[in-house]
Amino acid sequence: MIEESAIEISEPVNLRELTTKSGSVFTLFKHPESGELEIERMLPDAETVERIRFPVAQIEQLQLMPDDFKQVQNAIDEYLEEIRQVDVYSDSLECFIGYDSLLRVMGKWFGSRVAYYRSAAGGSLSVEDARKEVYRRNISDKEAAELLDLIMRMPRDRISFWHLMELNDKSPRSAENIWEMIKREAQREFESGHRAAEAFEPADYLTDAWNRASYLGLRETFIAEWQPKGGIEVSMIDAIAQAWLQLQFWTKESVKRGVTEPRRENHEFYEWKKWNQQANQKQWDHGHWDIPTVSEQQAVEHAAQMADRWQRMYFRAIRSLRDWRRYTPQVTINNPQQVNIAADGGQQINVSNANEEPMKKITS
Repeated sequence: MIEESAIEISEPVNLRELTTKSGSVFTLFKHPESGELEIERMLPDAETVERIRFPVAQIEQLQLMPDDFKQVQNAIDEYLEEIRQVDVYSDSLECFIGYDSLLRVMGKWFGSRVAYYRSAAGGSLSVEDARKEVYRRNISDKEAAELLDLIMRMPRDRISFWHLMELNDKSPRSAENIWEMIKREAQREFESGHRAAEAFEPADYLTDAWNRASYLGLRETFIAEWQPKGGIEVSMIDAIAQAWLQLQFWTKESVKRGVTEPRRENHEFYEWKKWNQQANQKQWDHGHWDIPTVSEQQAVEHAAQMADRWQRMYFRAIRSLRDWRRYTPQVTINNPQQVNIAADGGQQINVSNANEEPMKKITS
């Protein structure tokens, strides 16, 4: 008789434990045999414990089923948010992954690209040749891994549907997960205010730390005062901040045009006029008038009008946020002894004890 030896399974190693502001307890474990990580999450005032296990390597995480992947990433995001760890550049997608349907959006892009290659501008290709040009070729496993590695390191605004289609051929899960990752990054960009701040940076020389900080600092002041709840109120805060900065710009422009001397002729216009005179001498011989430009008085008045317009837009945005909150009230009740709830001119219900029948009173 052969004696069976017991298989030893070592206990997972406790790497770190933390308690969130809401009272949830997070514990990060590592399993020595498989190298996998596990996040244990215990909610406050709850007996149940949620455990989420996932691979350490990013490439293995991408091979999880999309629903499992989303659950894992949500737990990782919440854990990283508490410990404030940043292991990658802000422009990277390395640590933010999720899941949602990509095929519908990708199919629309595929159709538009096929139509382009069939048009005269794209070469008037046949249907099959146009499809081949868009879809390219089947890539090998090694090429798929290299493509995935490239996508994870390239700027997020450079990732195209072509990259996702190539990756989708070998690993639909990875393509879906990267698509959700891009959407998460876009959501974070909106919620952090950086998306709205880019409206004030239409040129490269305007993209500097002070311009970005000026917007975000103003926005954070408004957020601290209004405490927005949800995406709609956040967008309203952005509208208020943008209107305020535009008001400041046009107020400054109005003062500048009103108290300083203008340049009588723009340098670029002067150079263009010299070139145009040499290029077409006849128009100077036969033309009797110049195309009128905005006068100095009109320019000053225009700046004042723009300042007034943005002031009205600023206060209109504030009133919109005020009215939104007025007509969509949110009530939070903690340990109530008695709660009176009634709409204007409606019925008031007084609740004094959860075990008793509610007392009703009609209010005018």
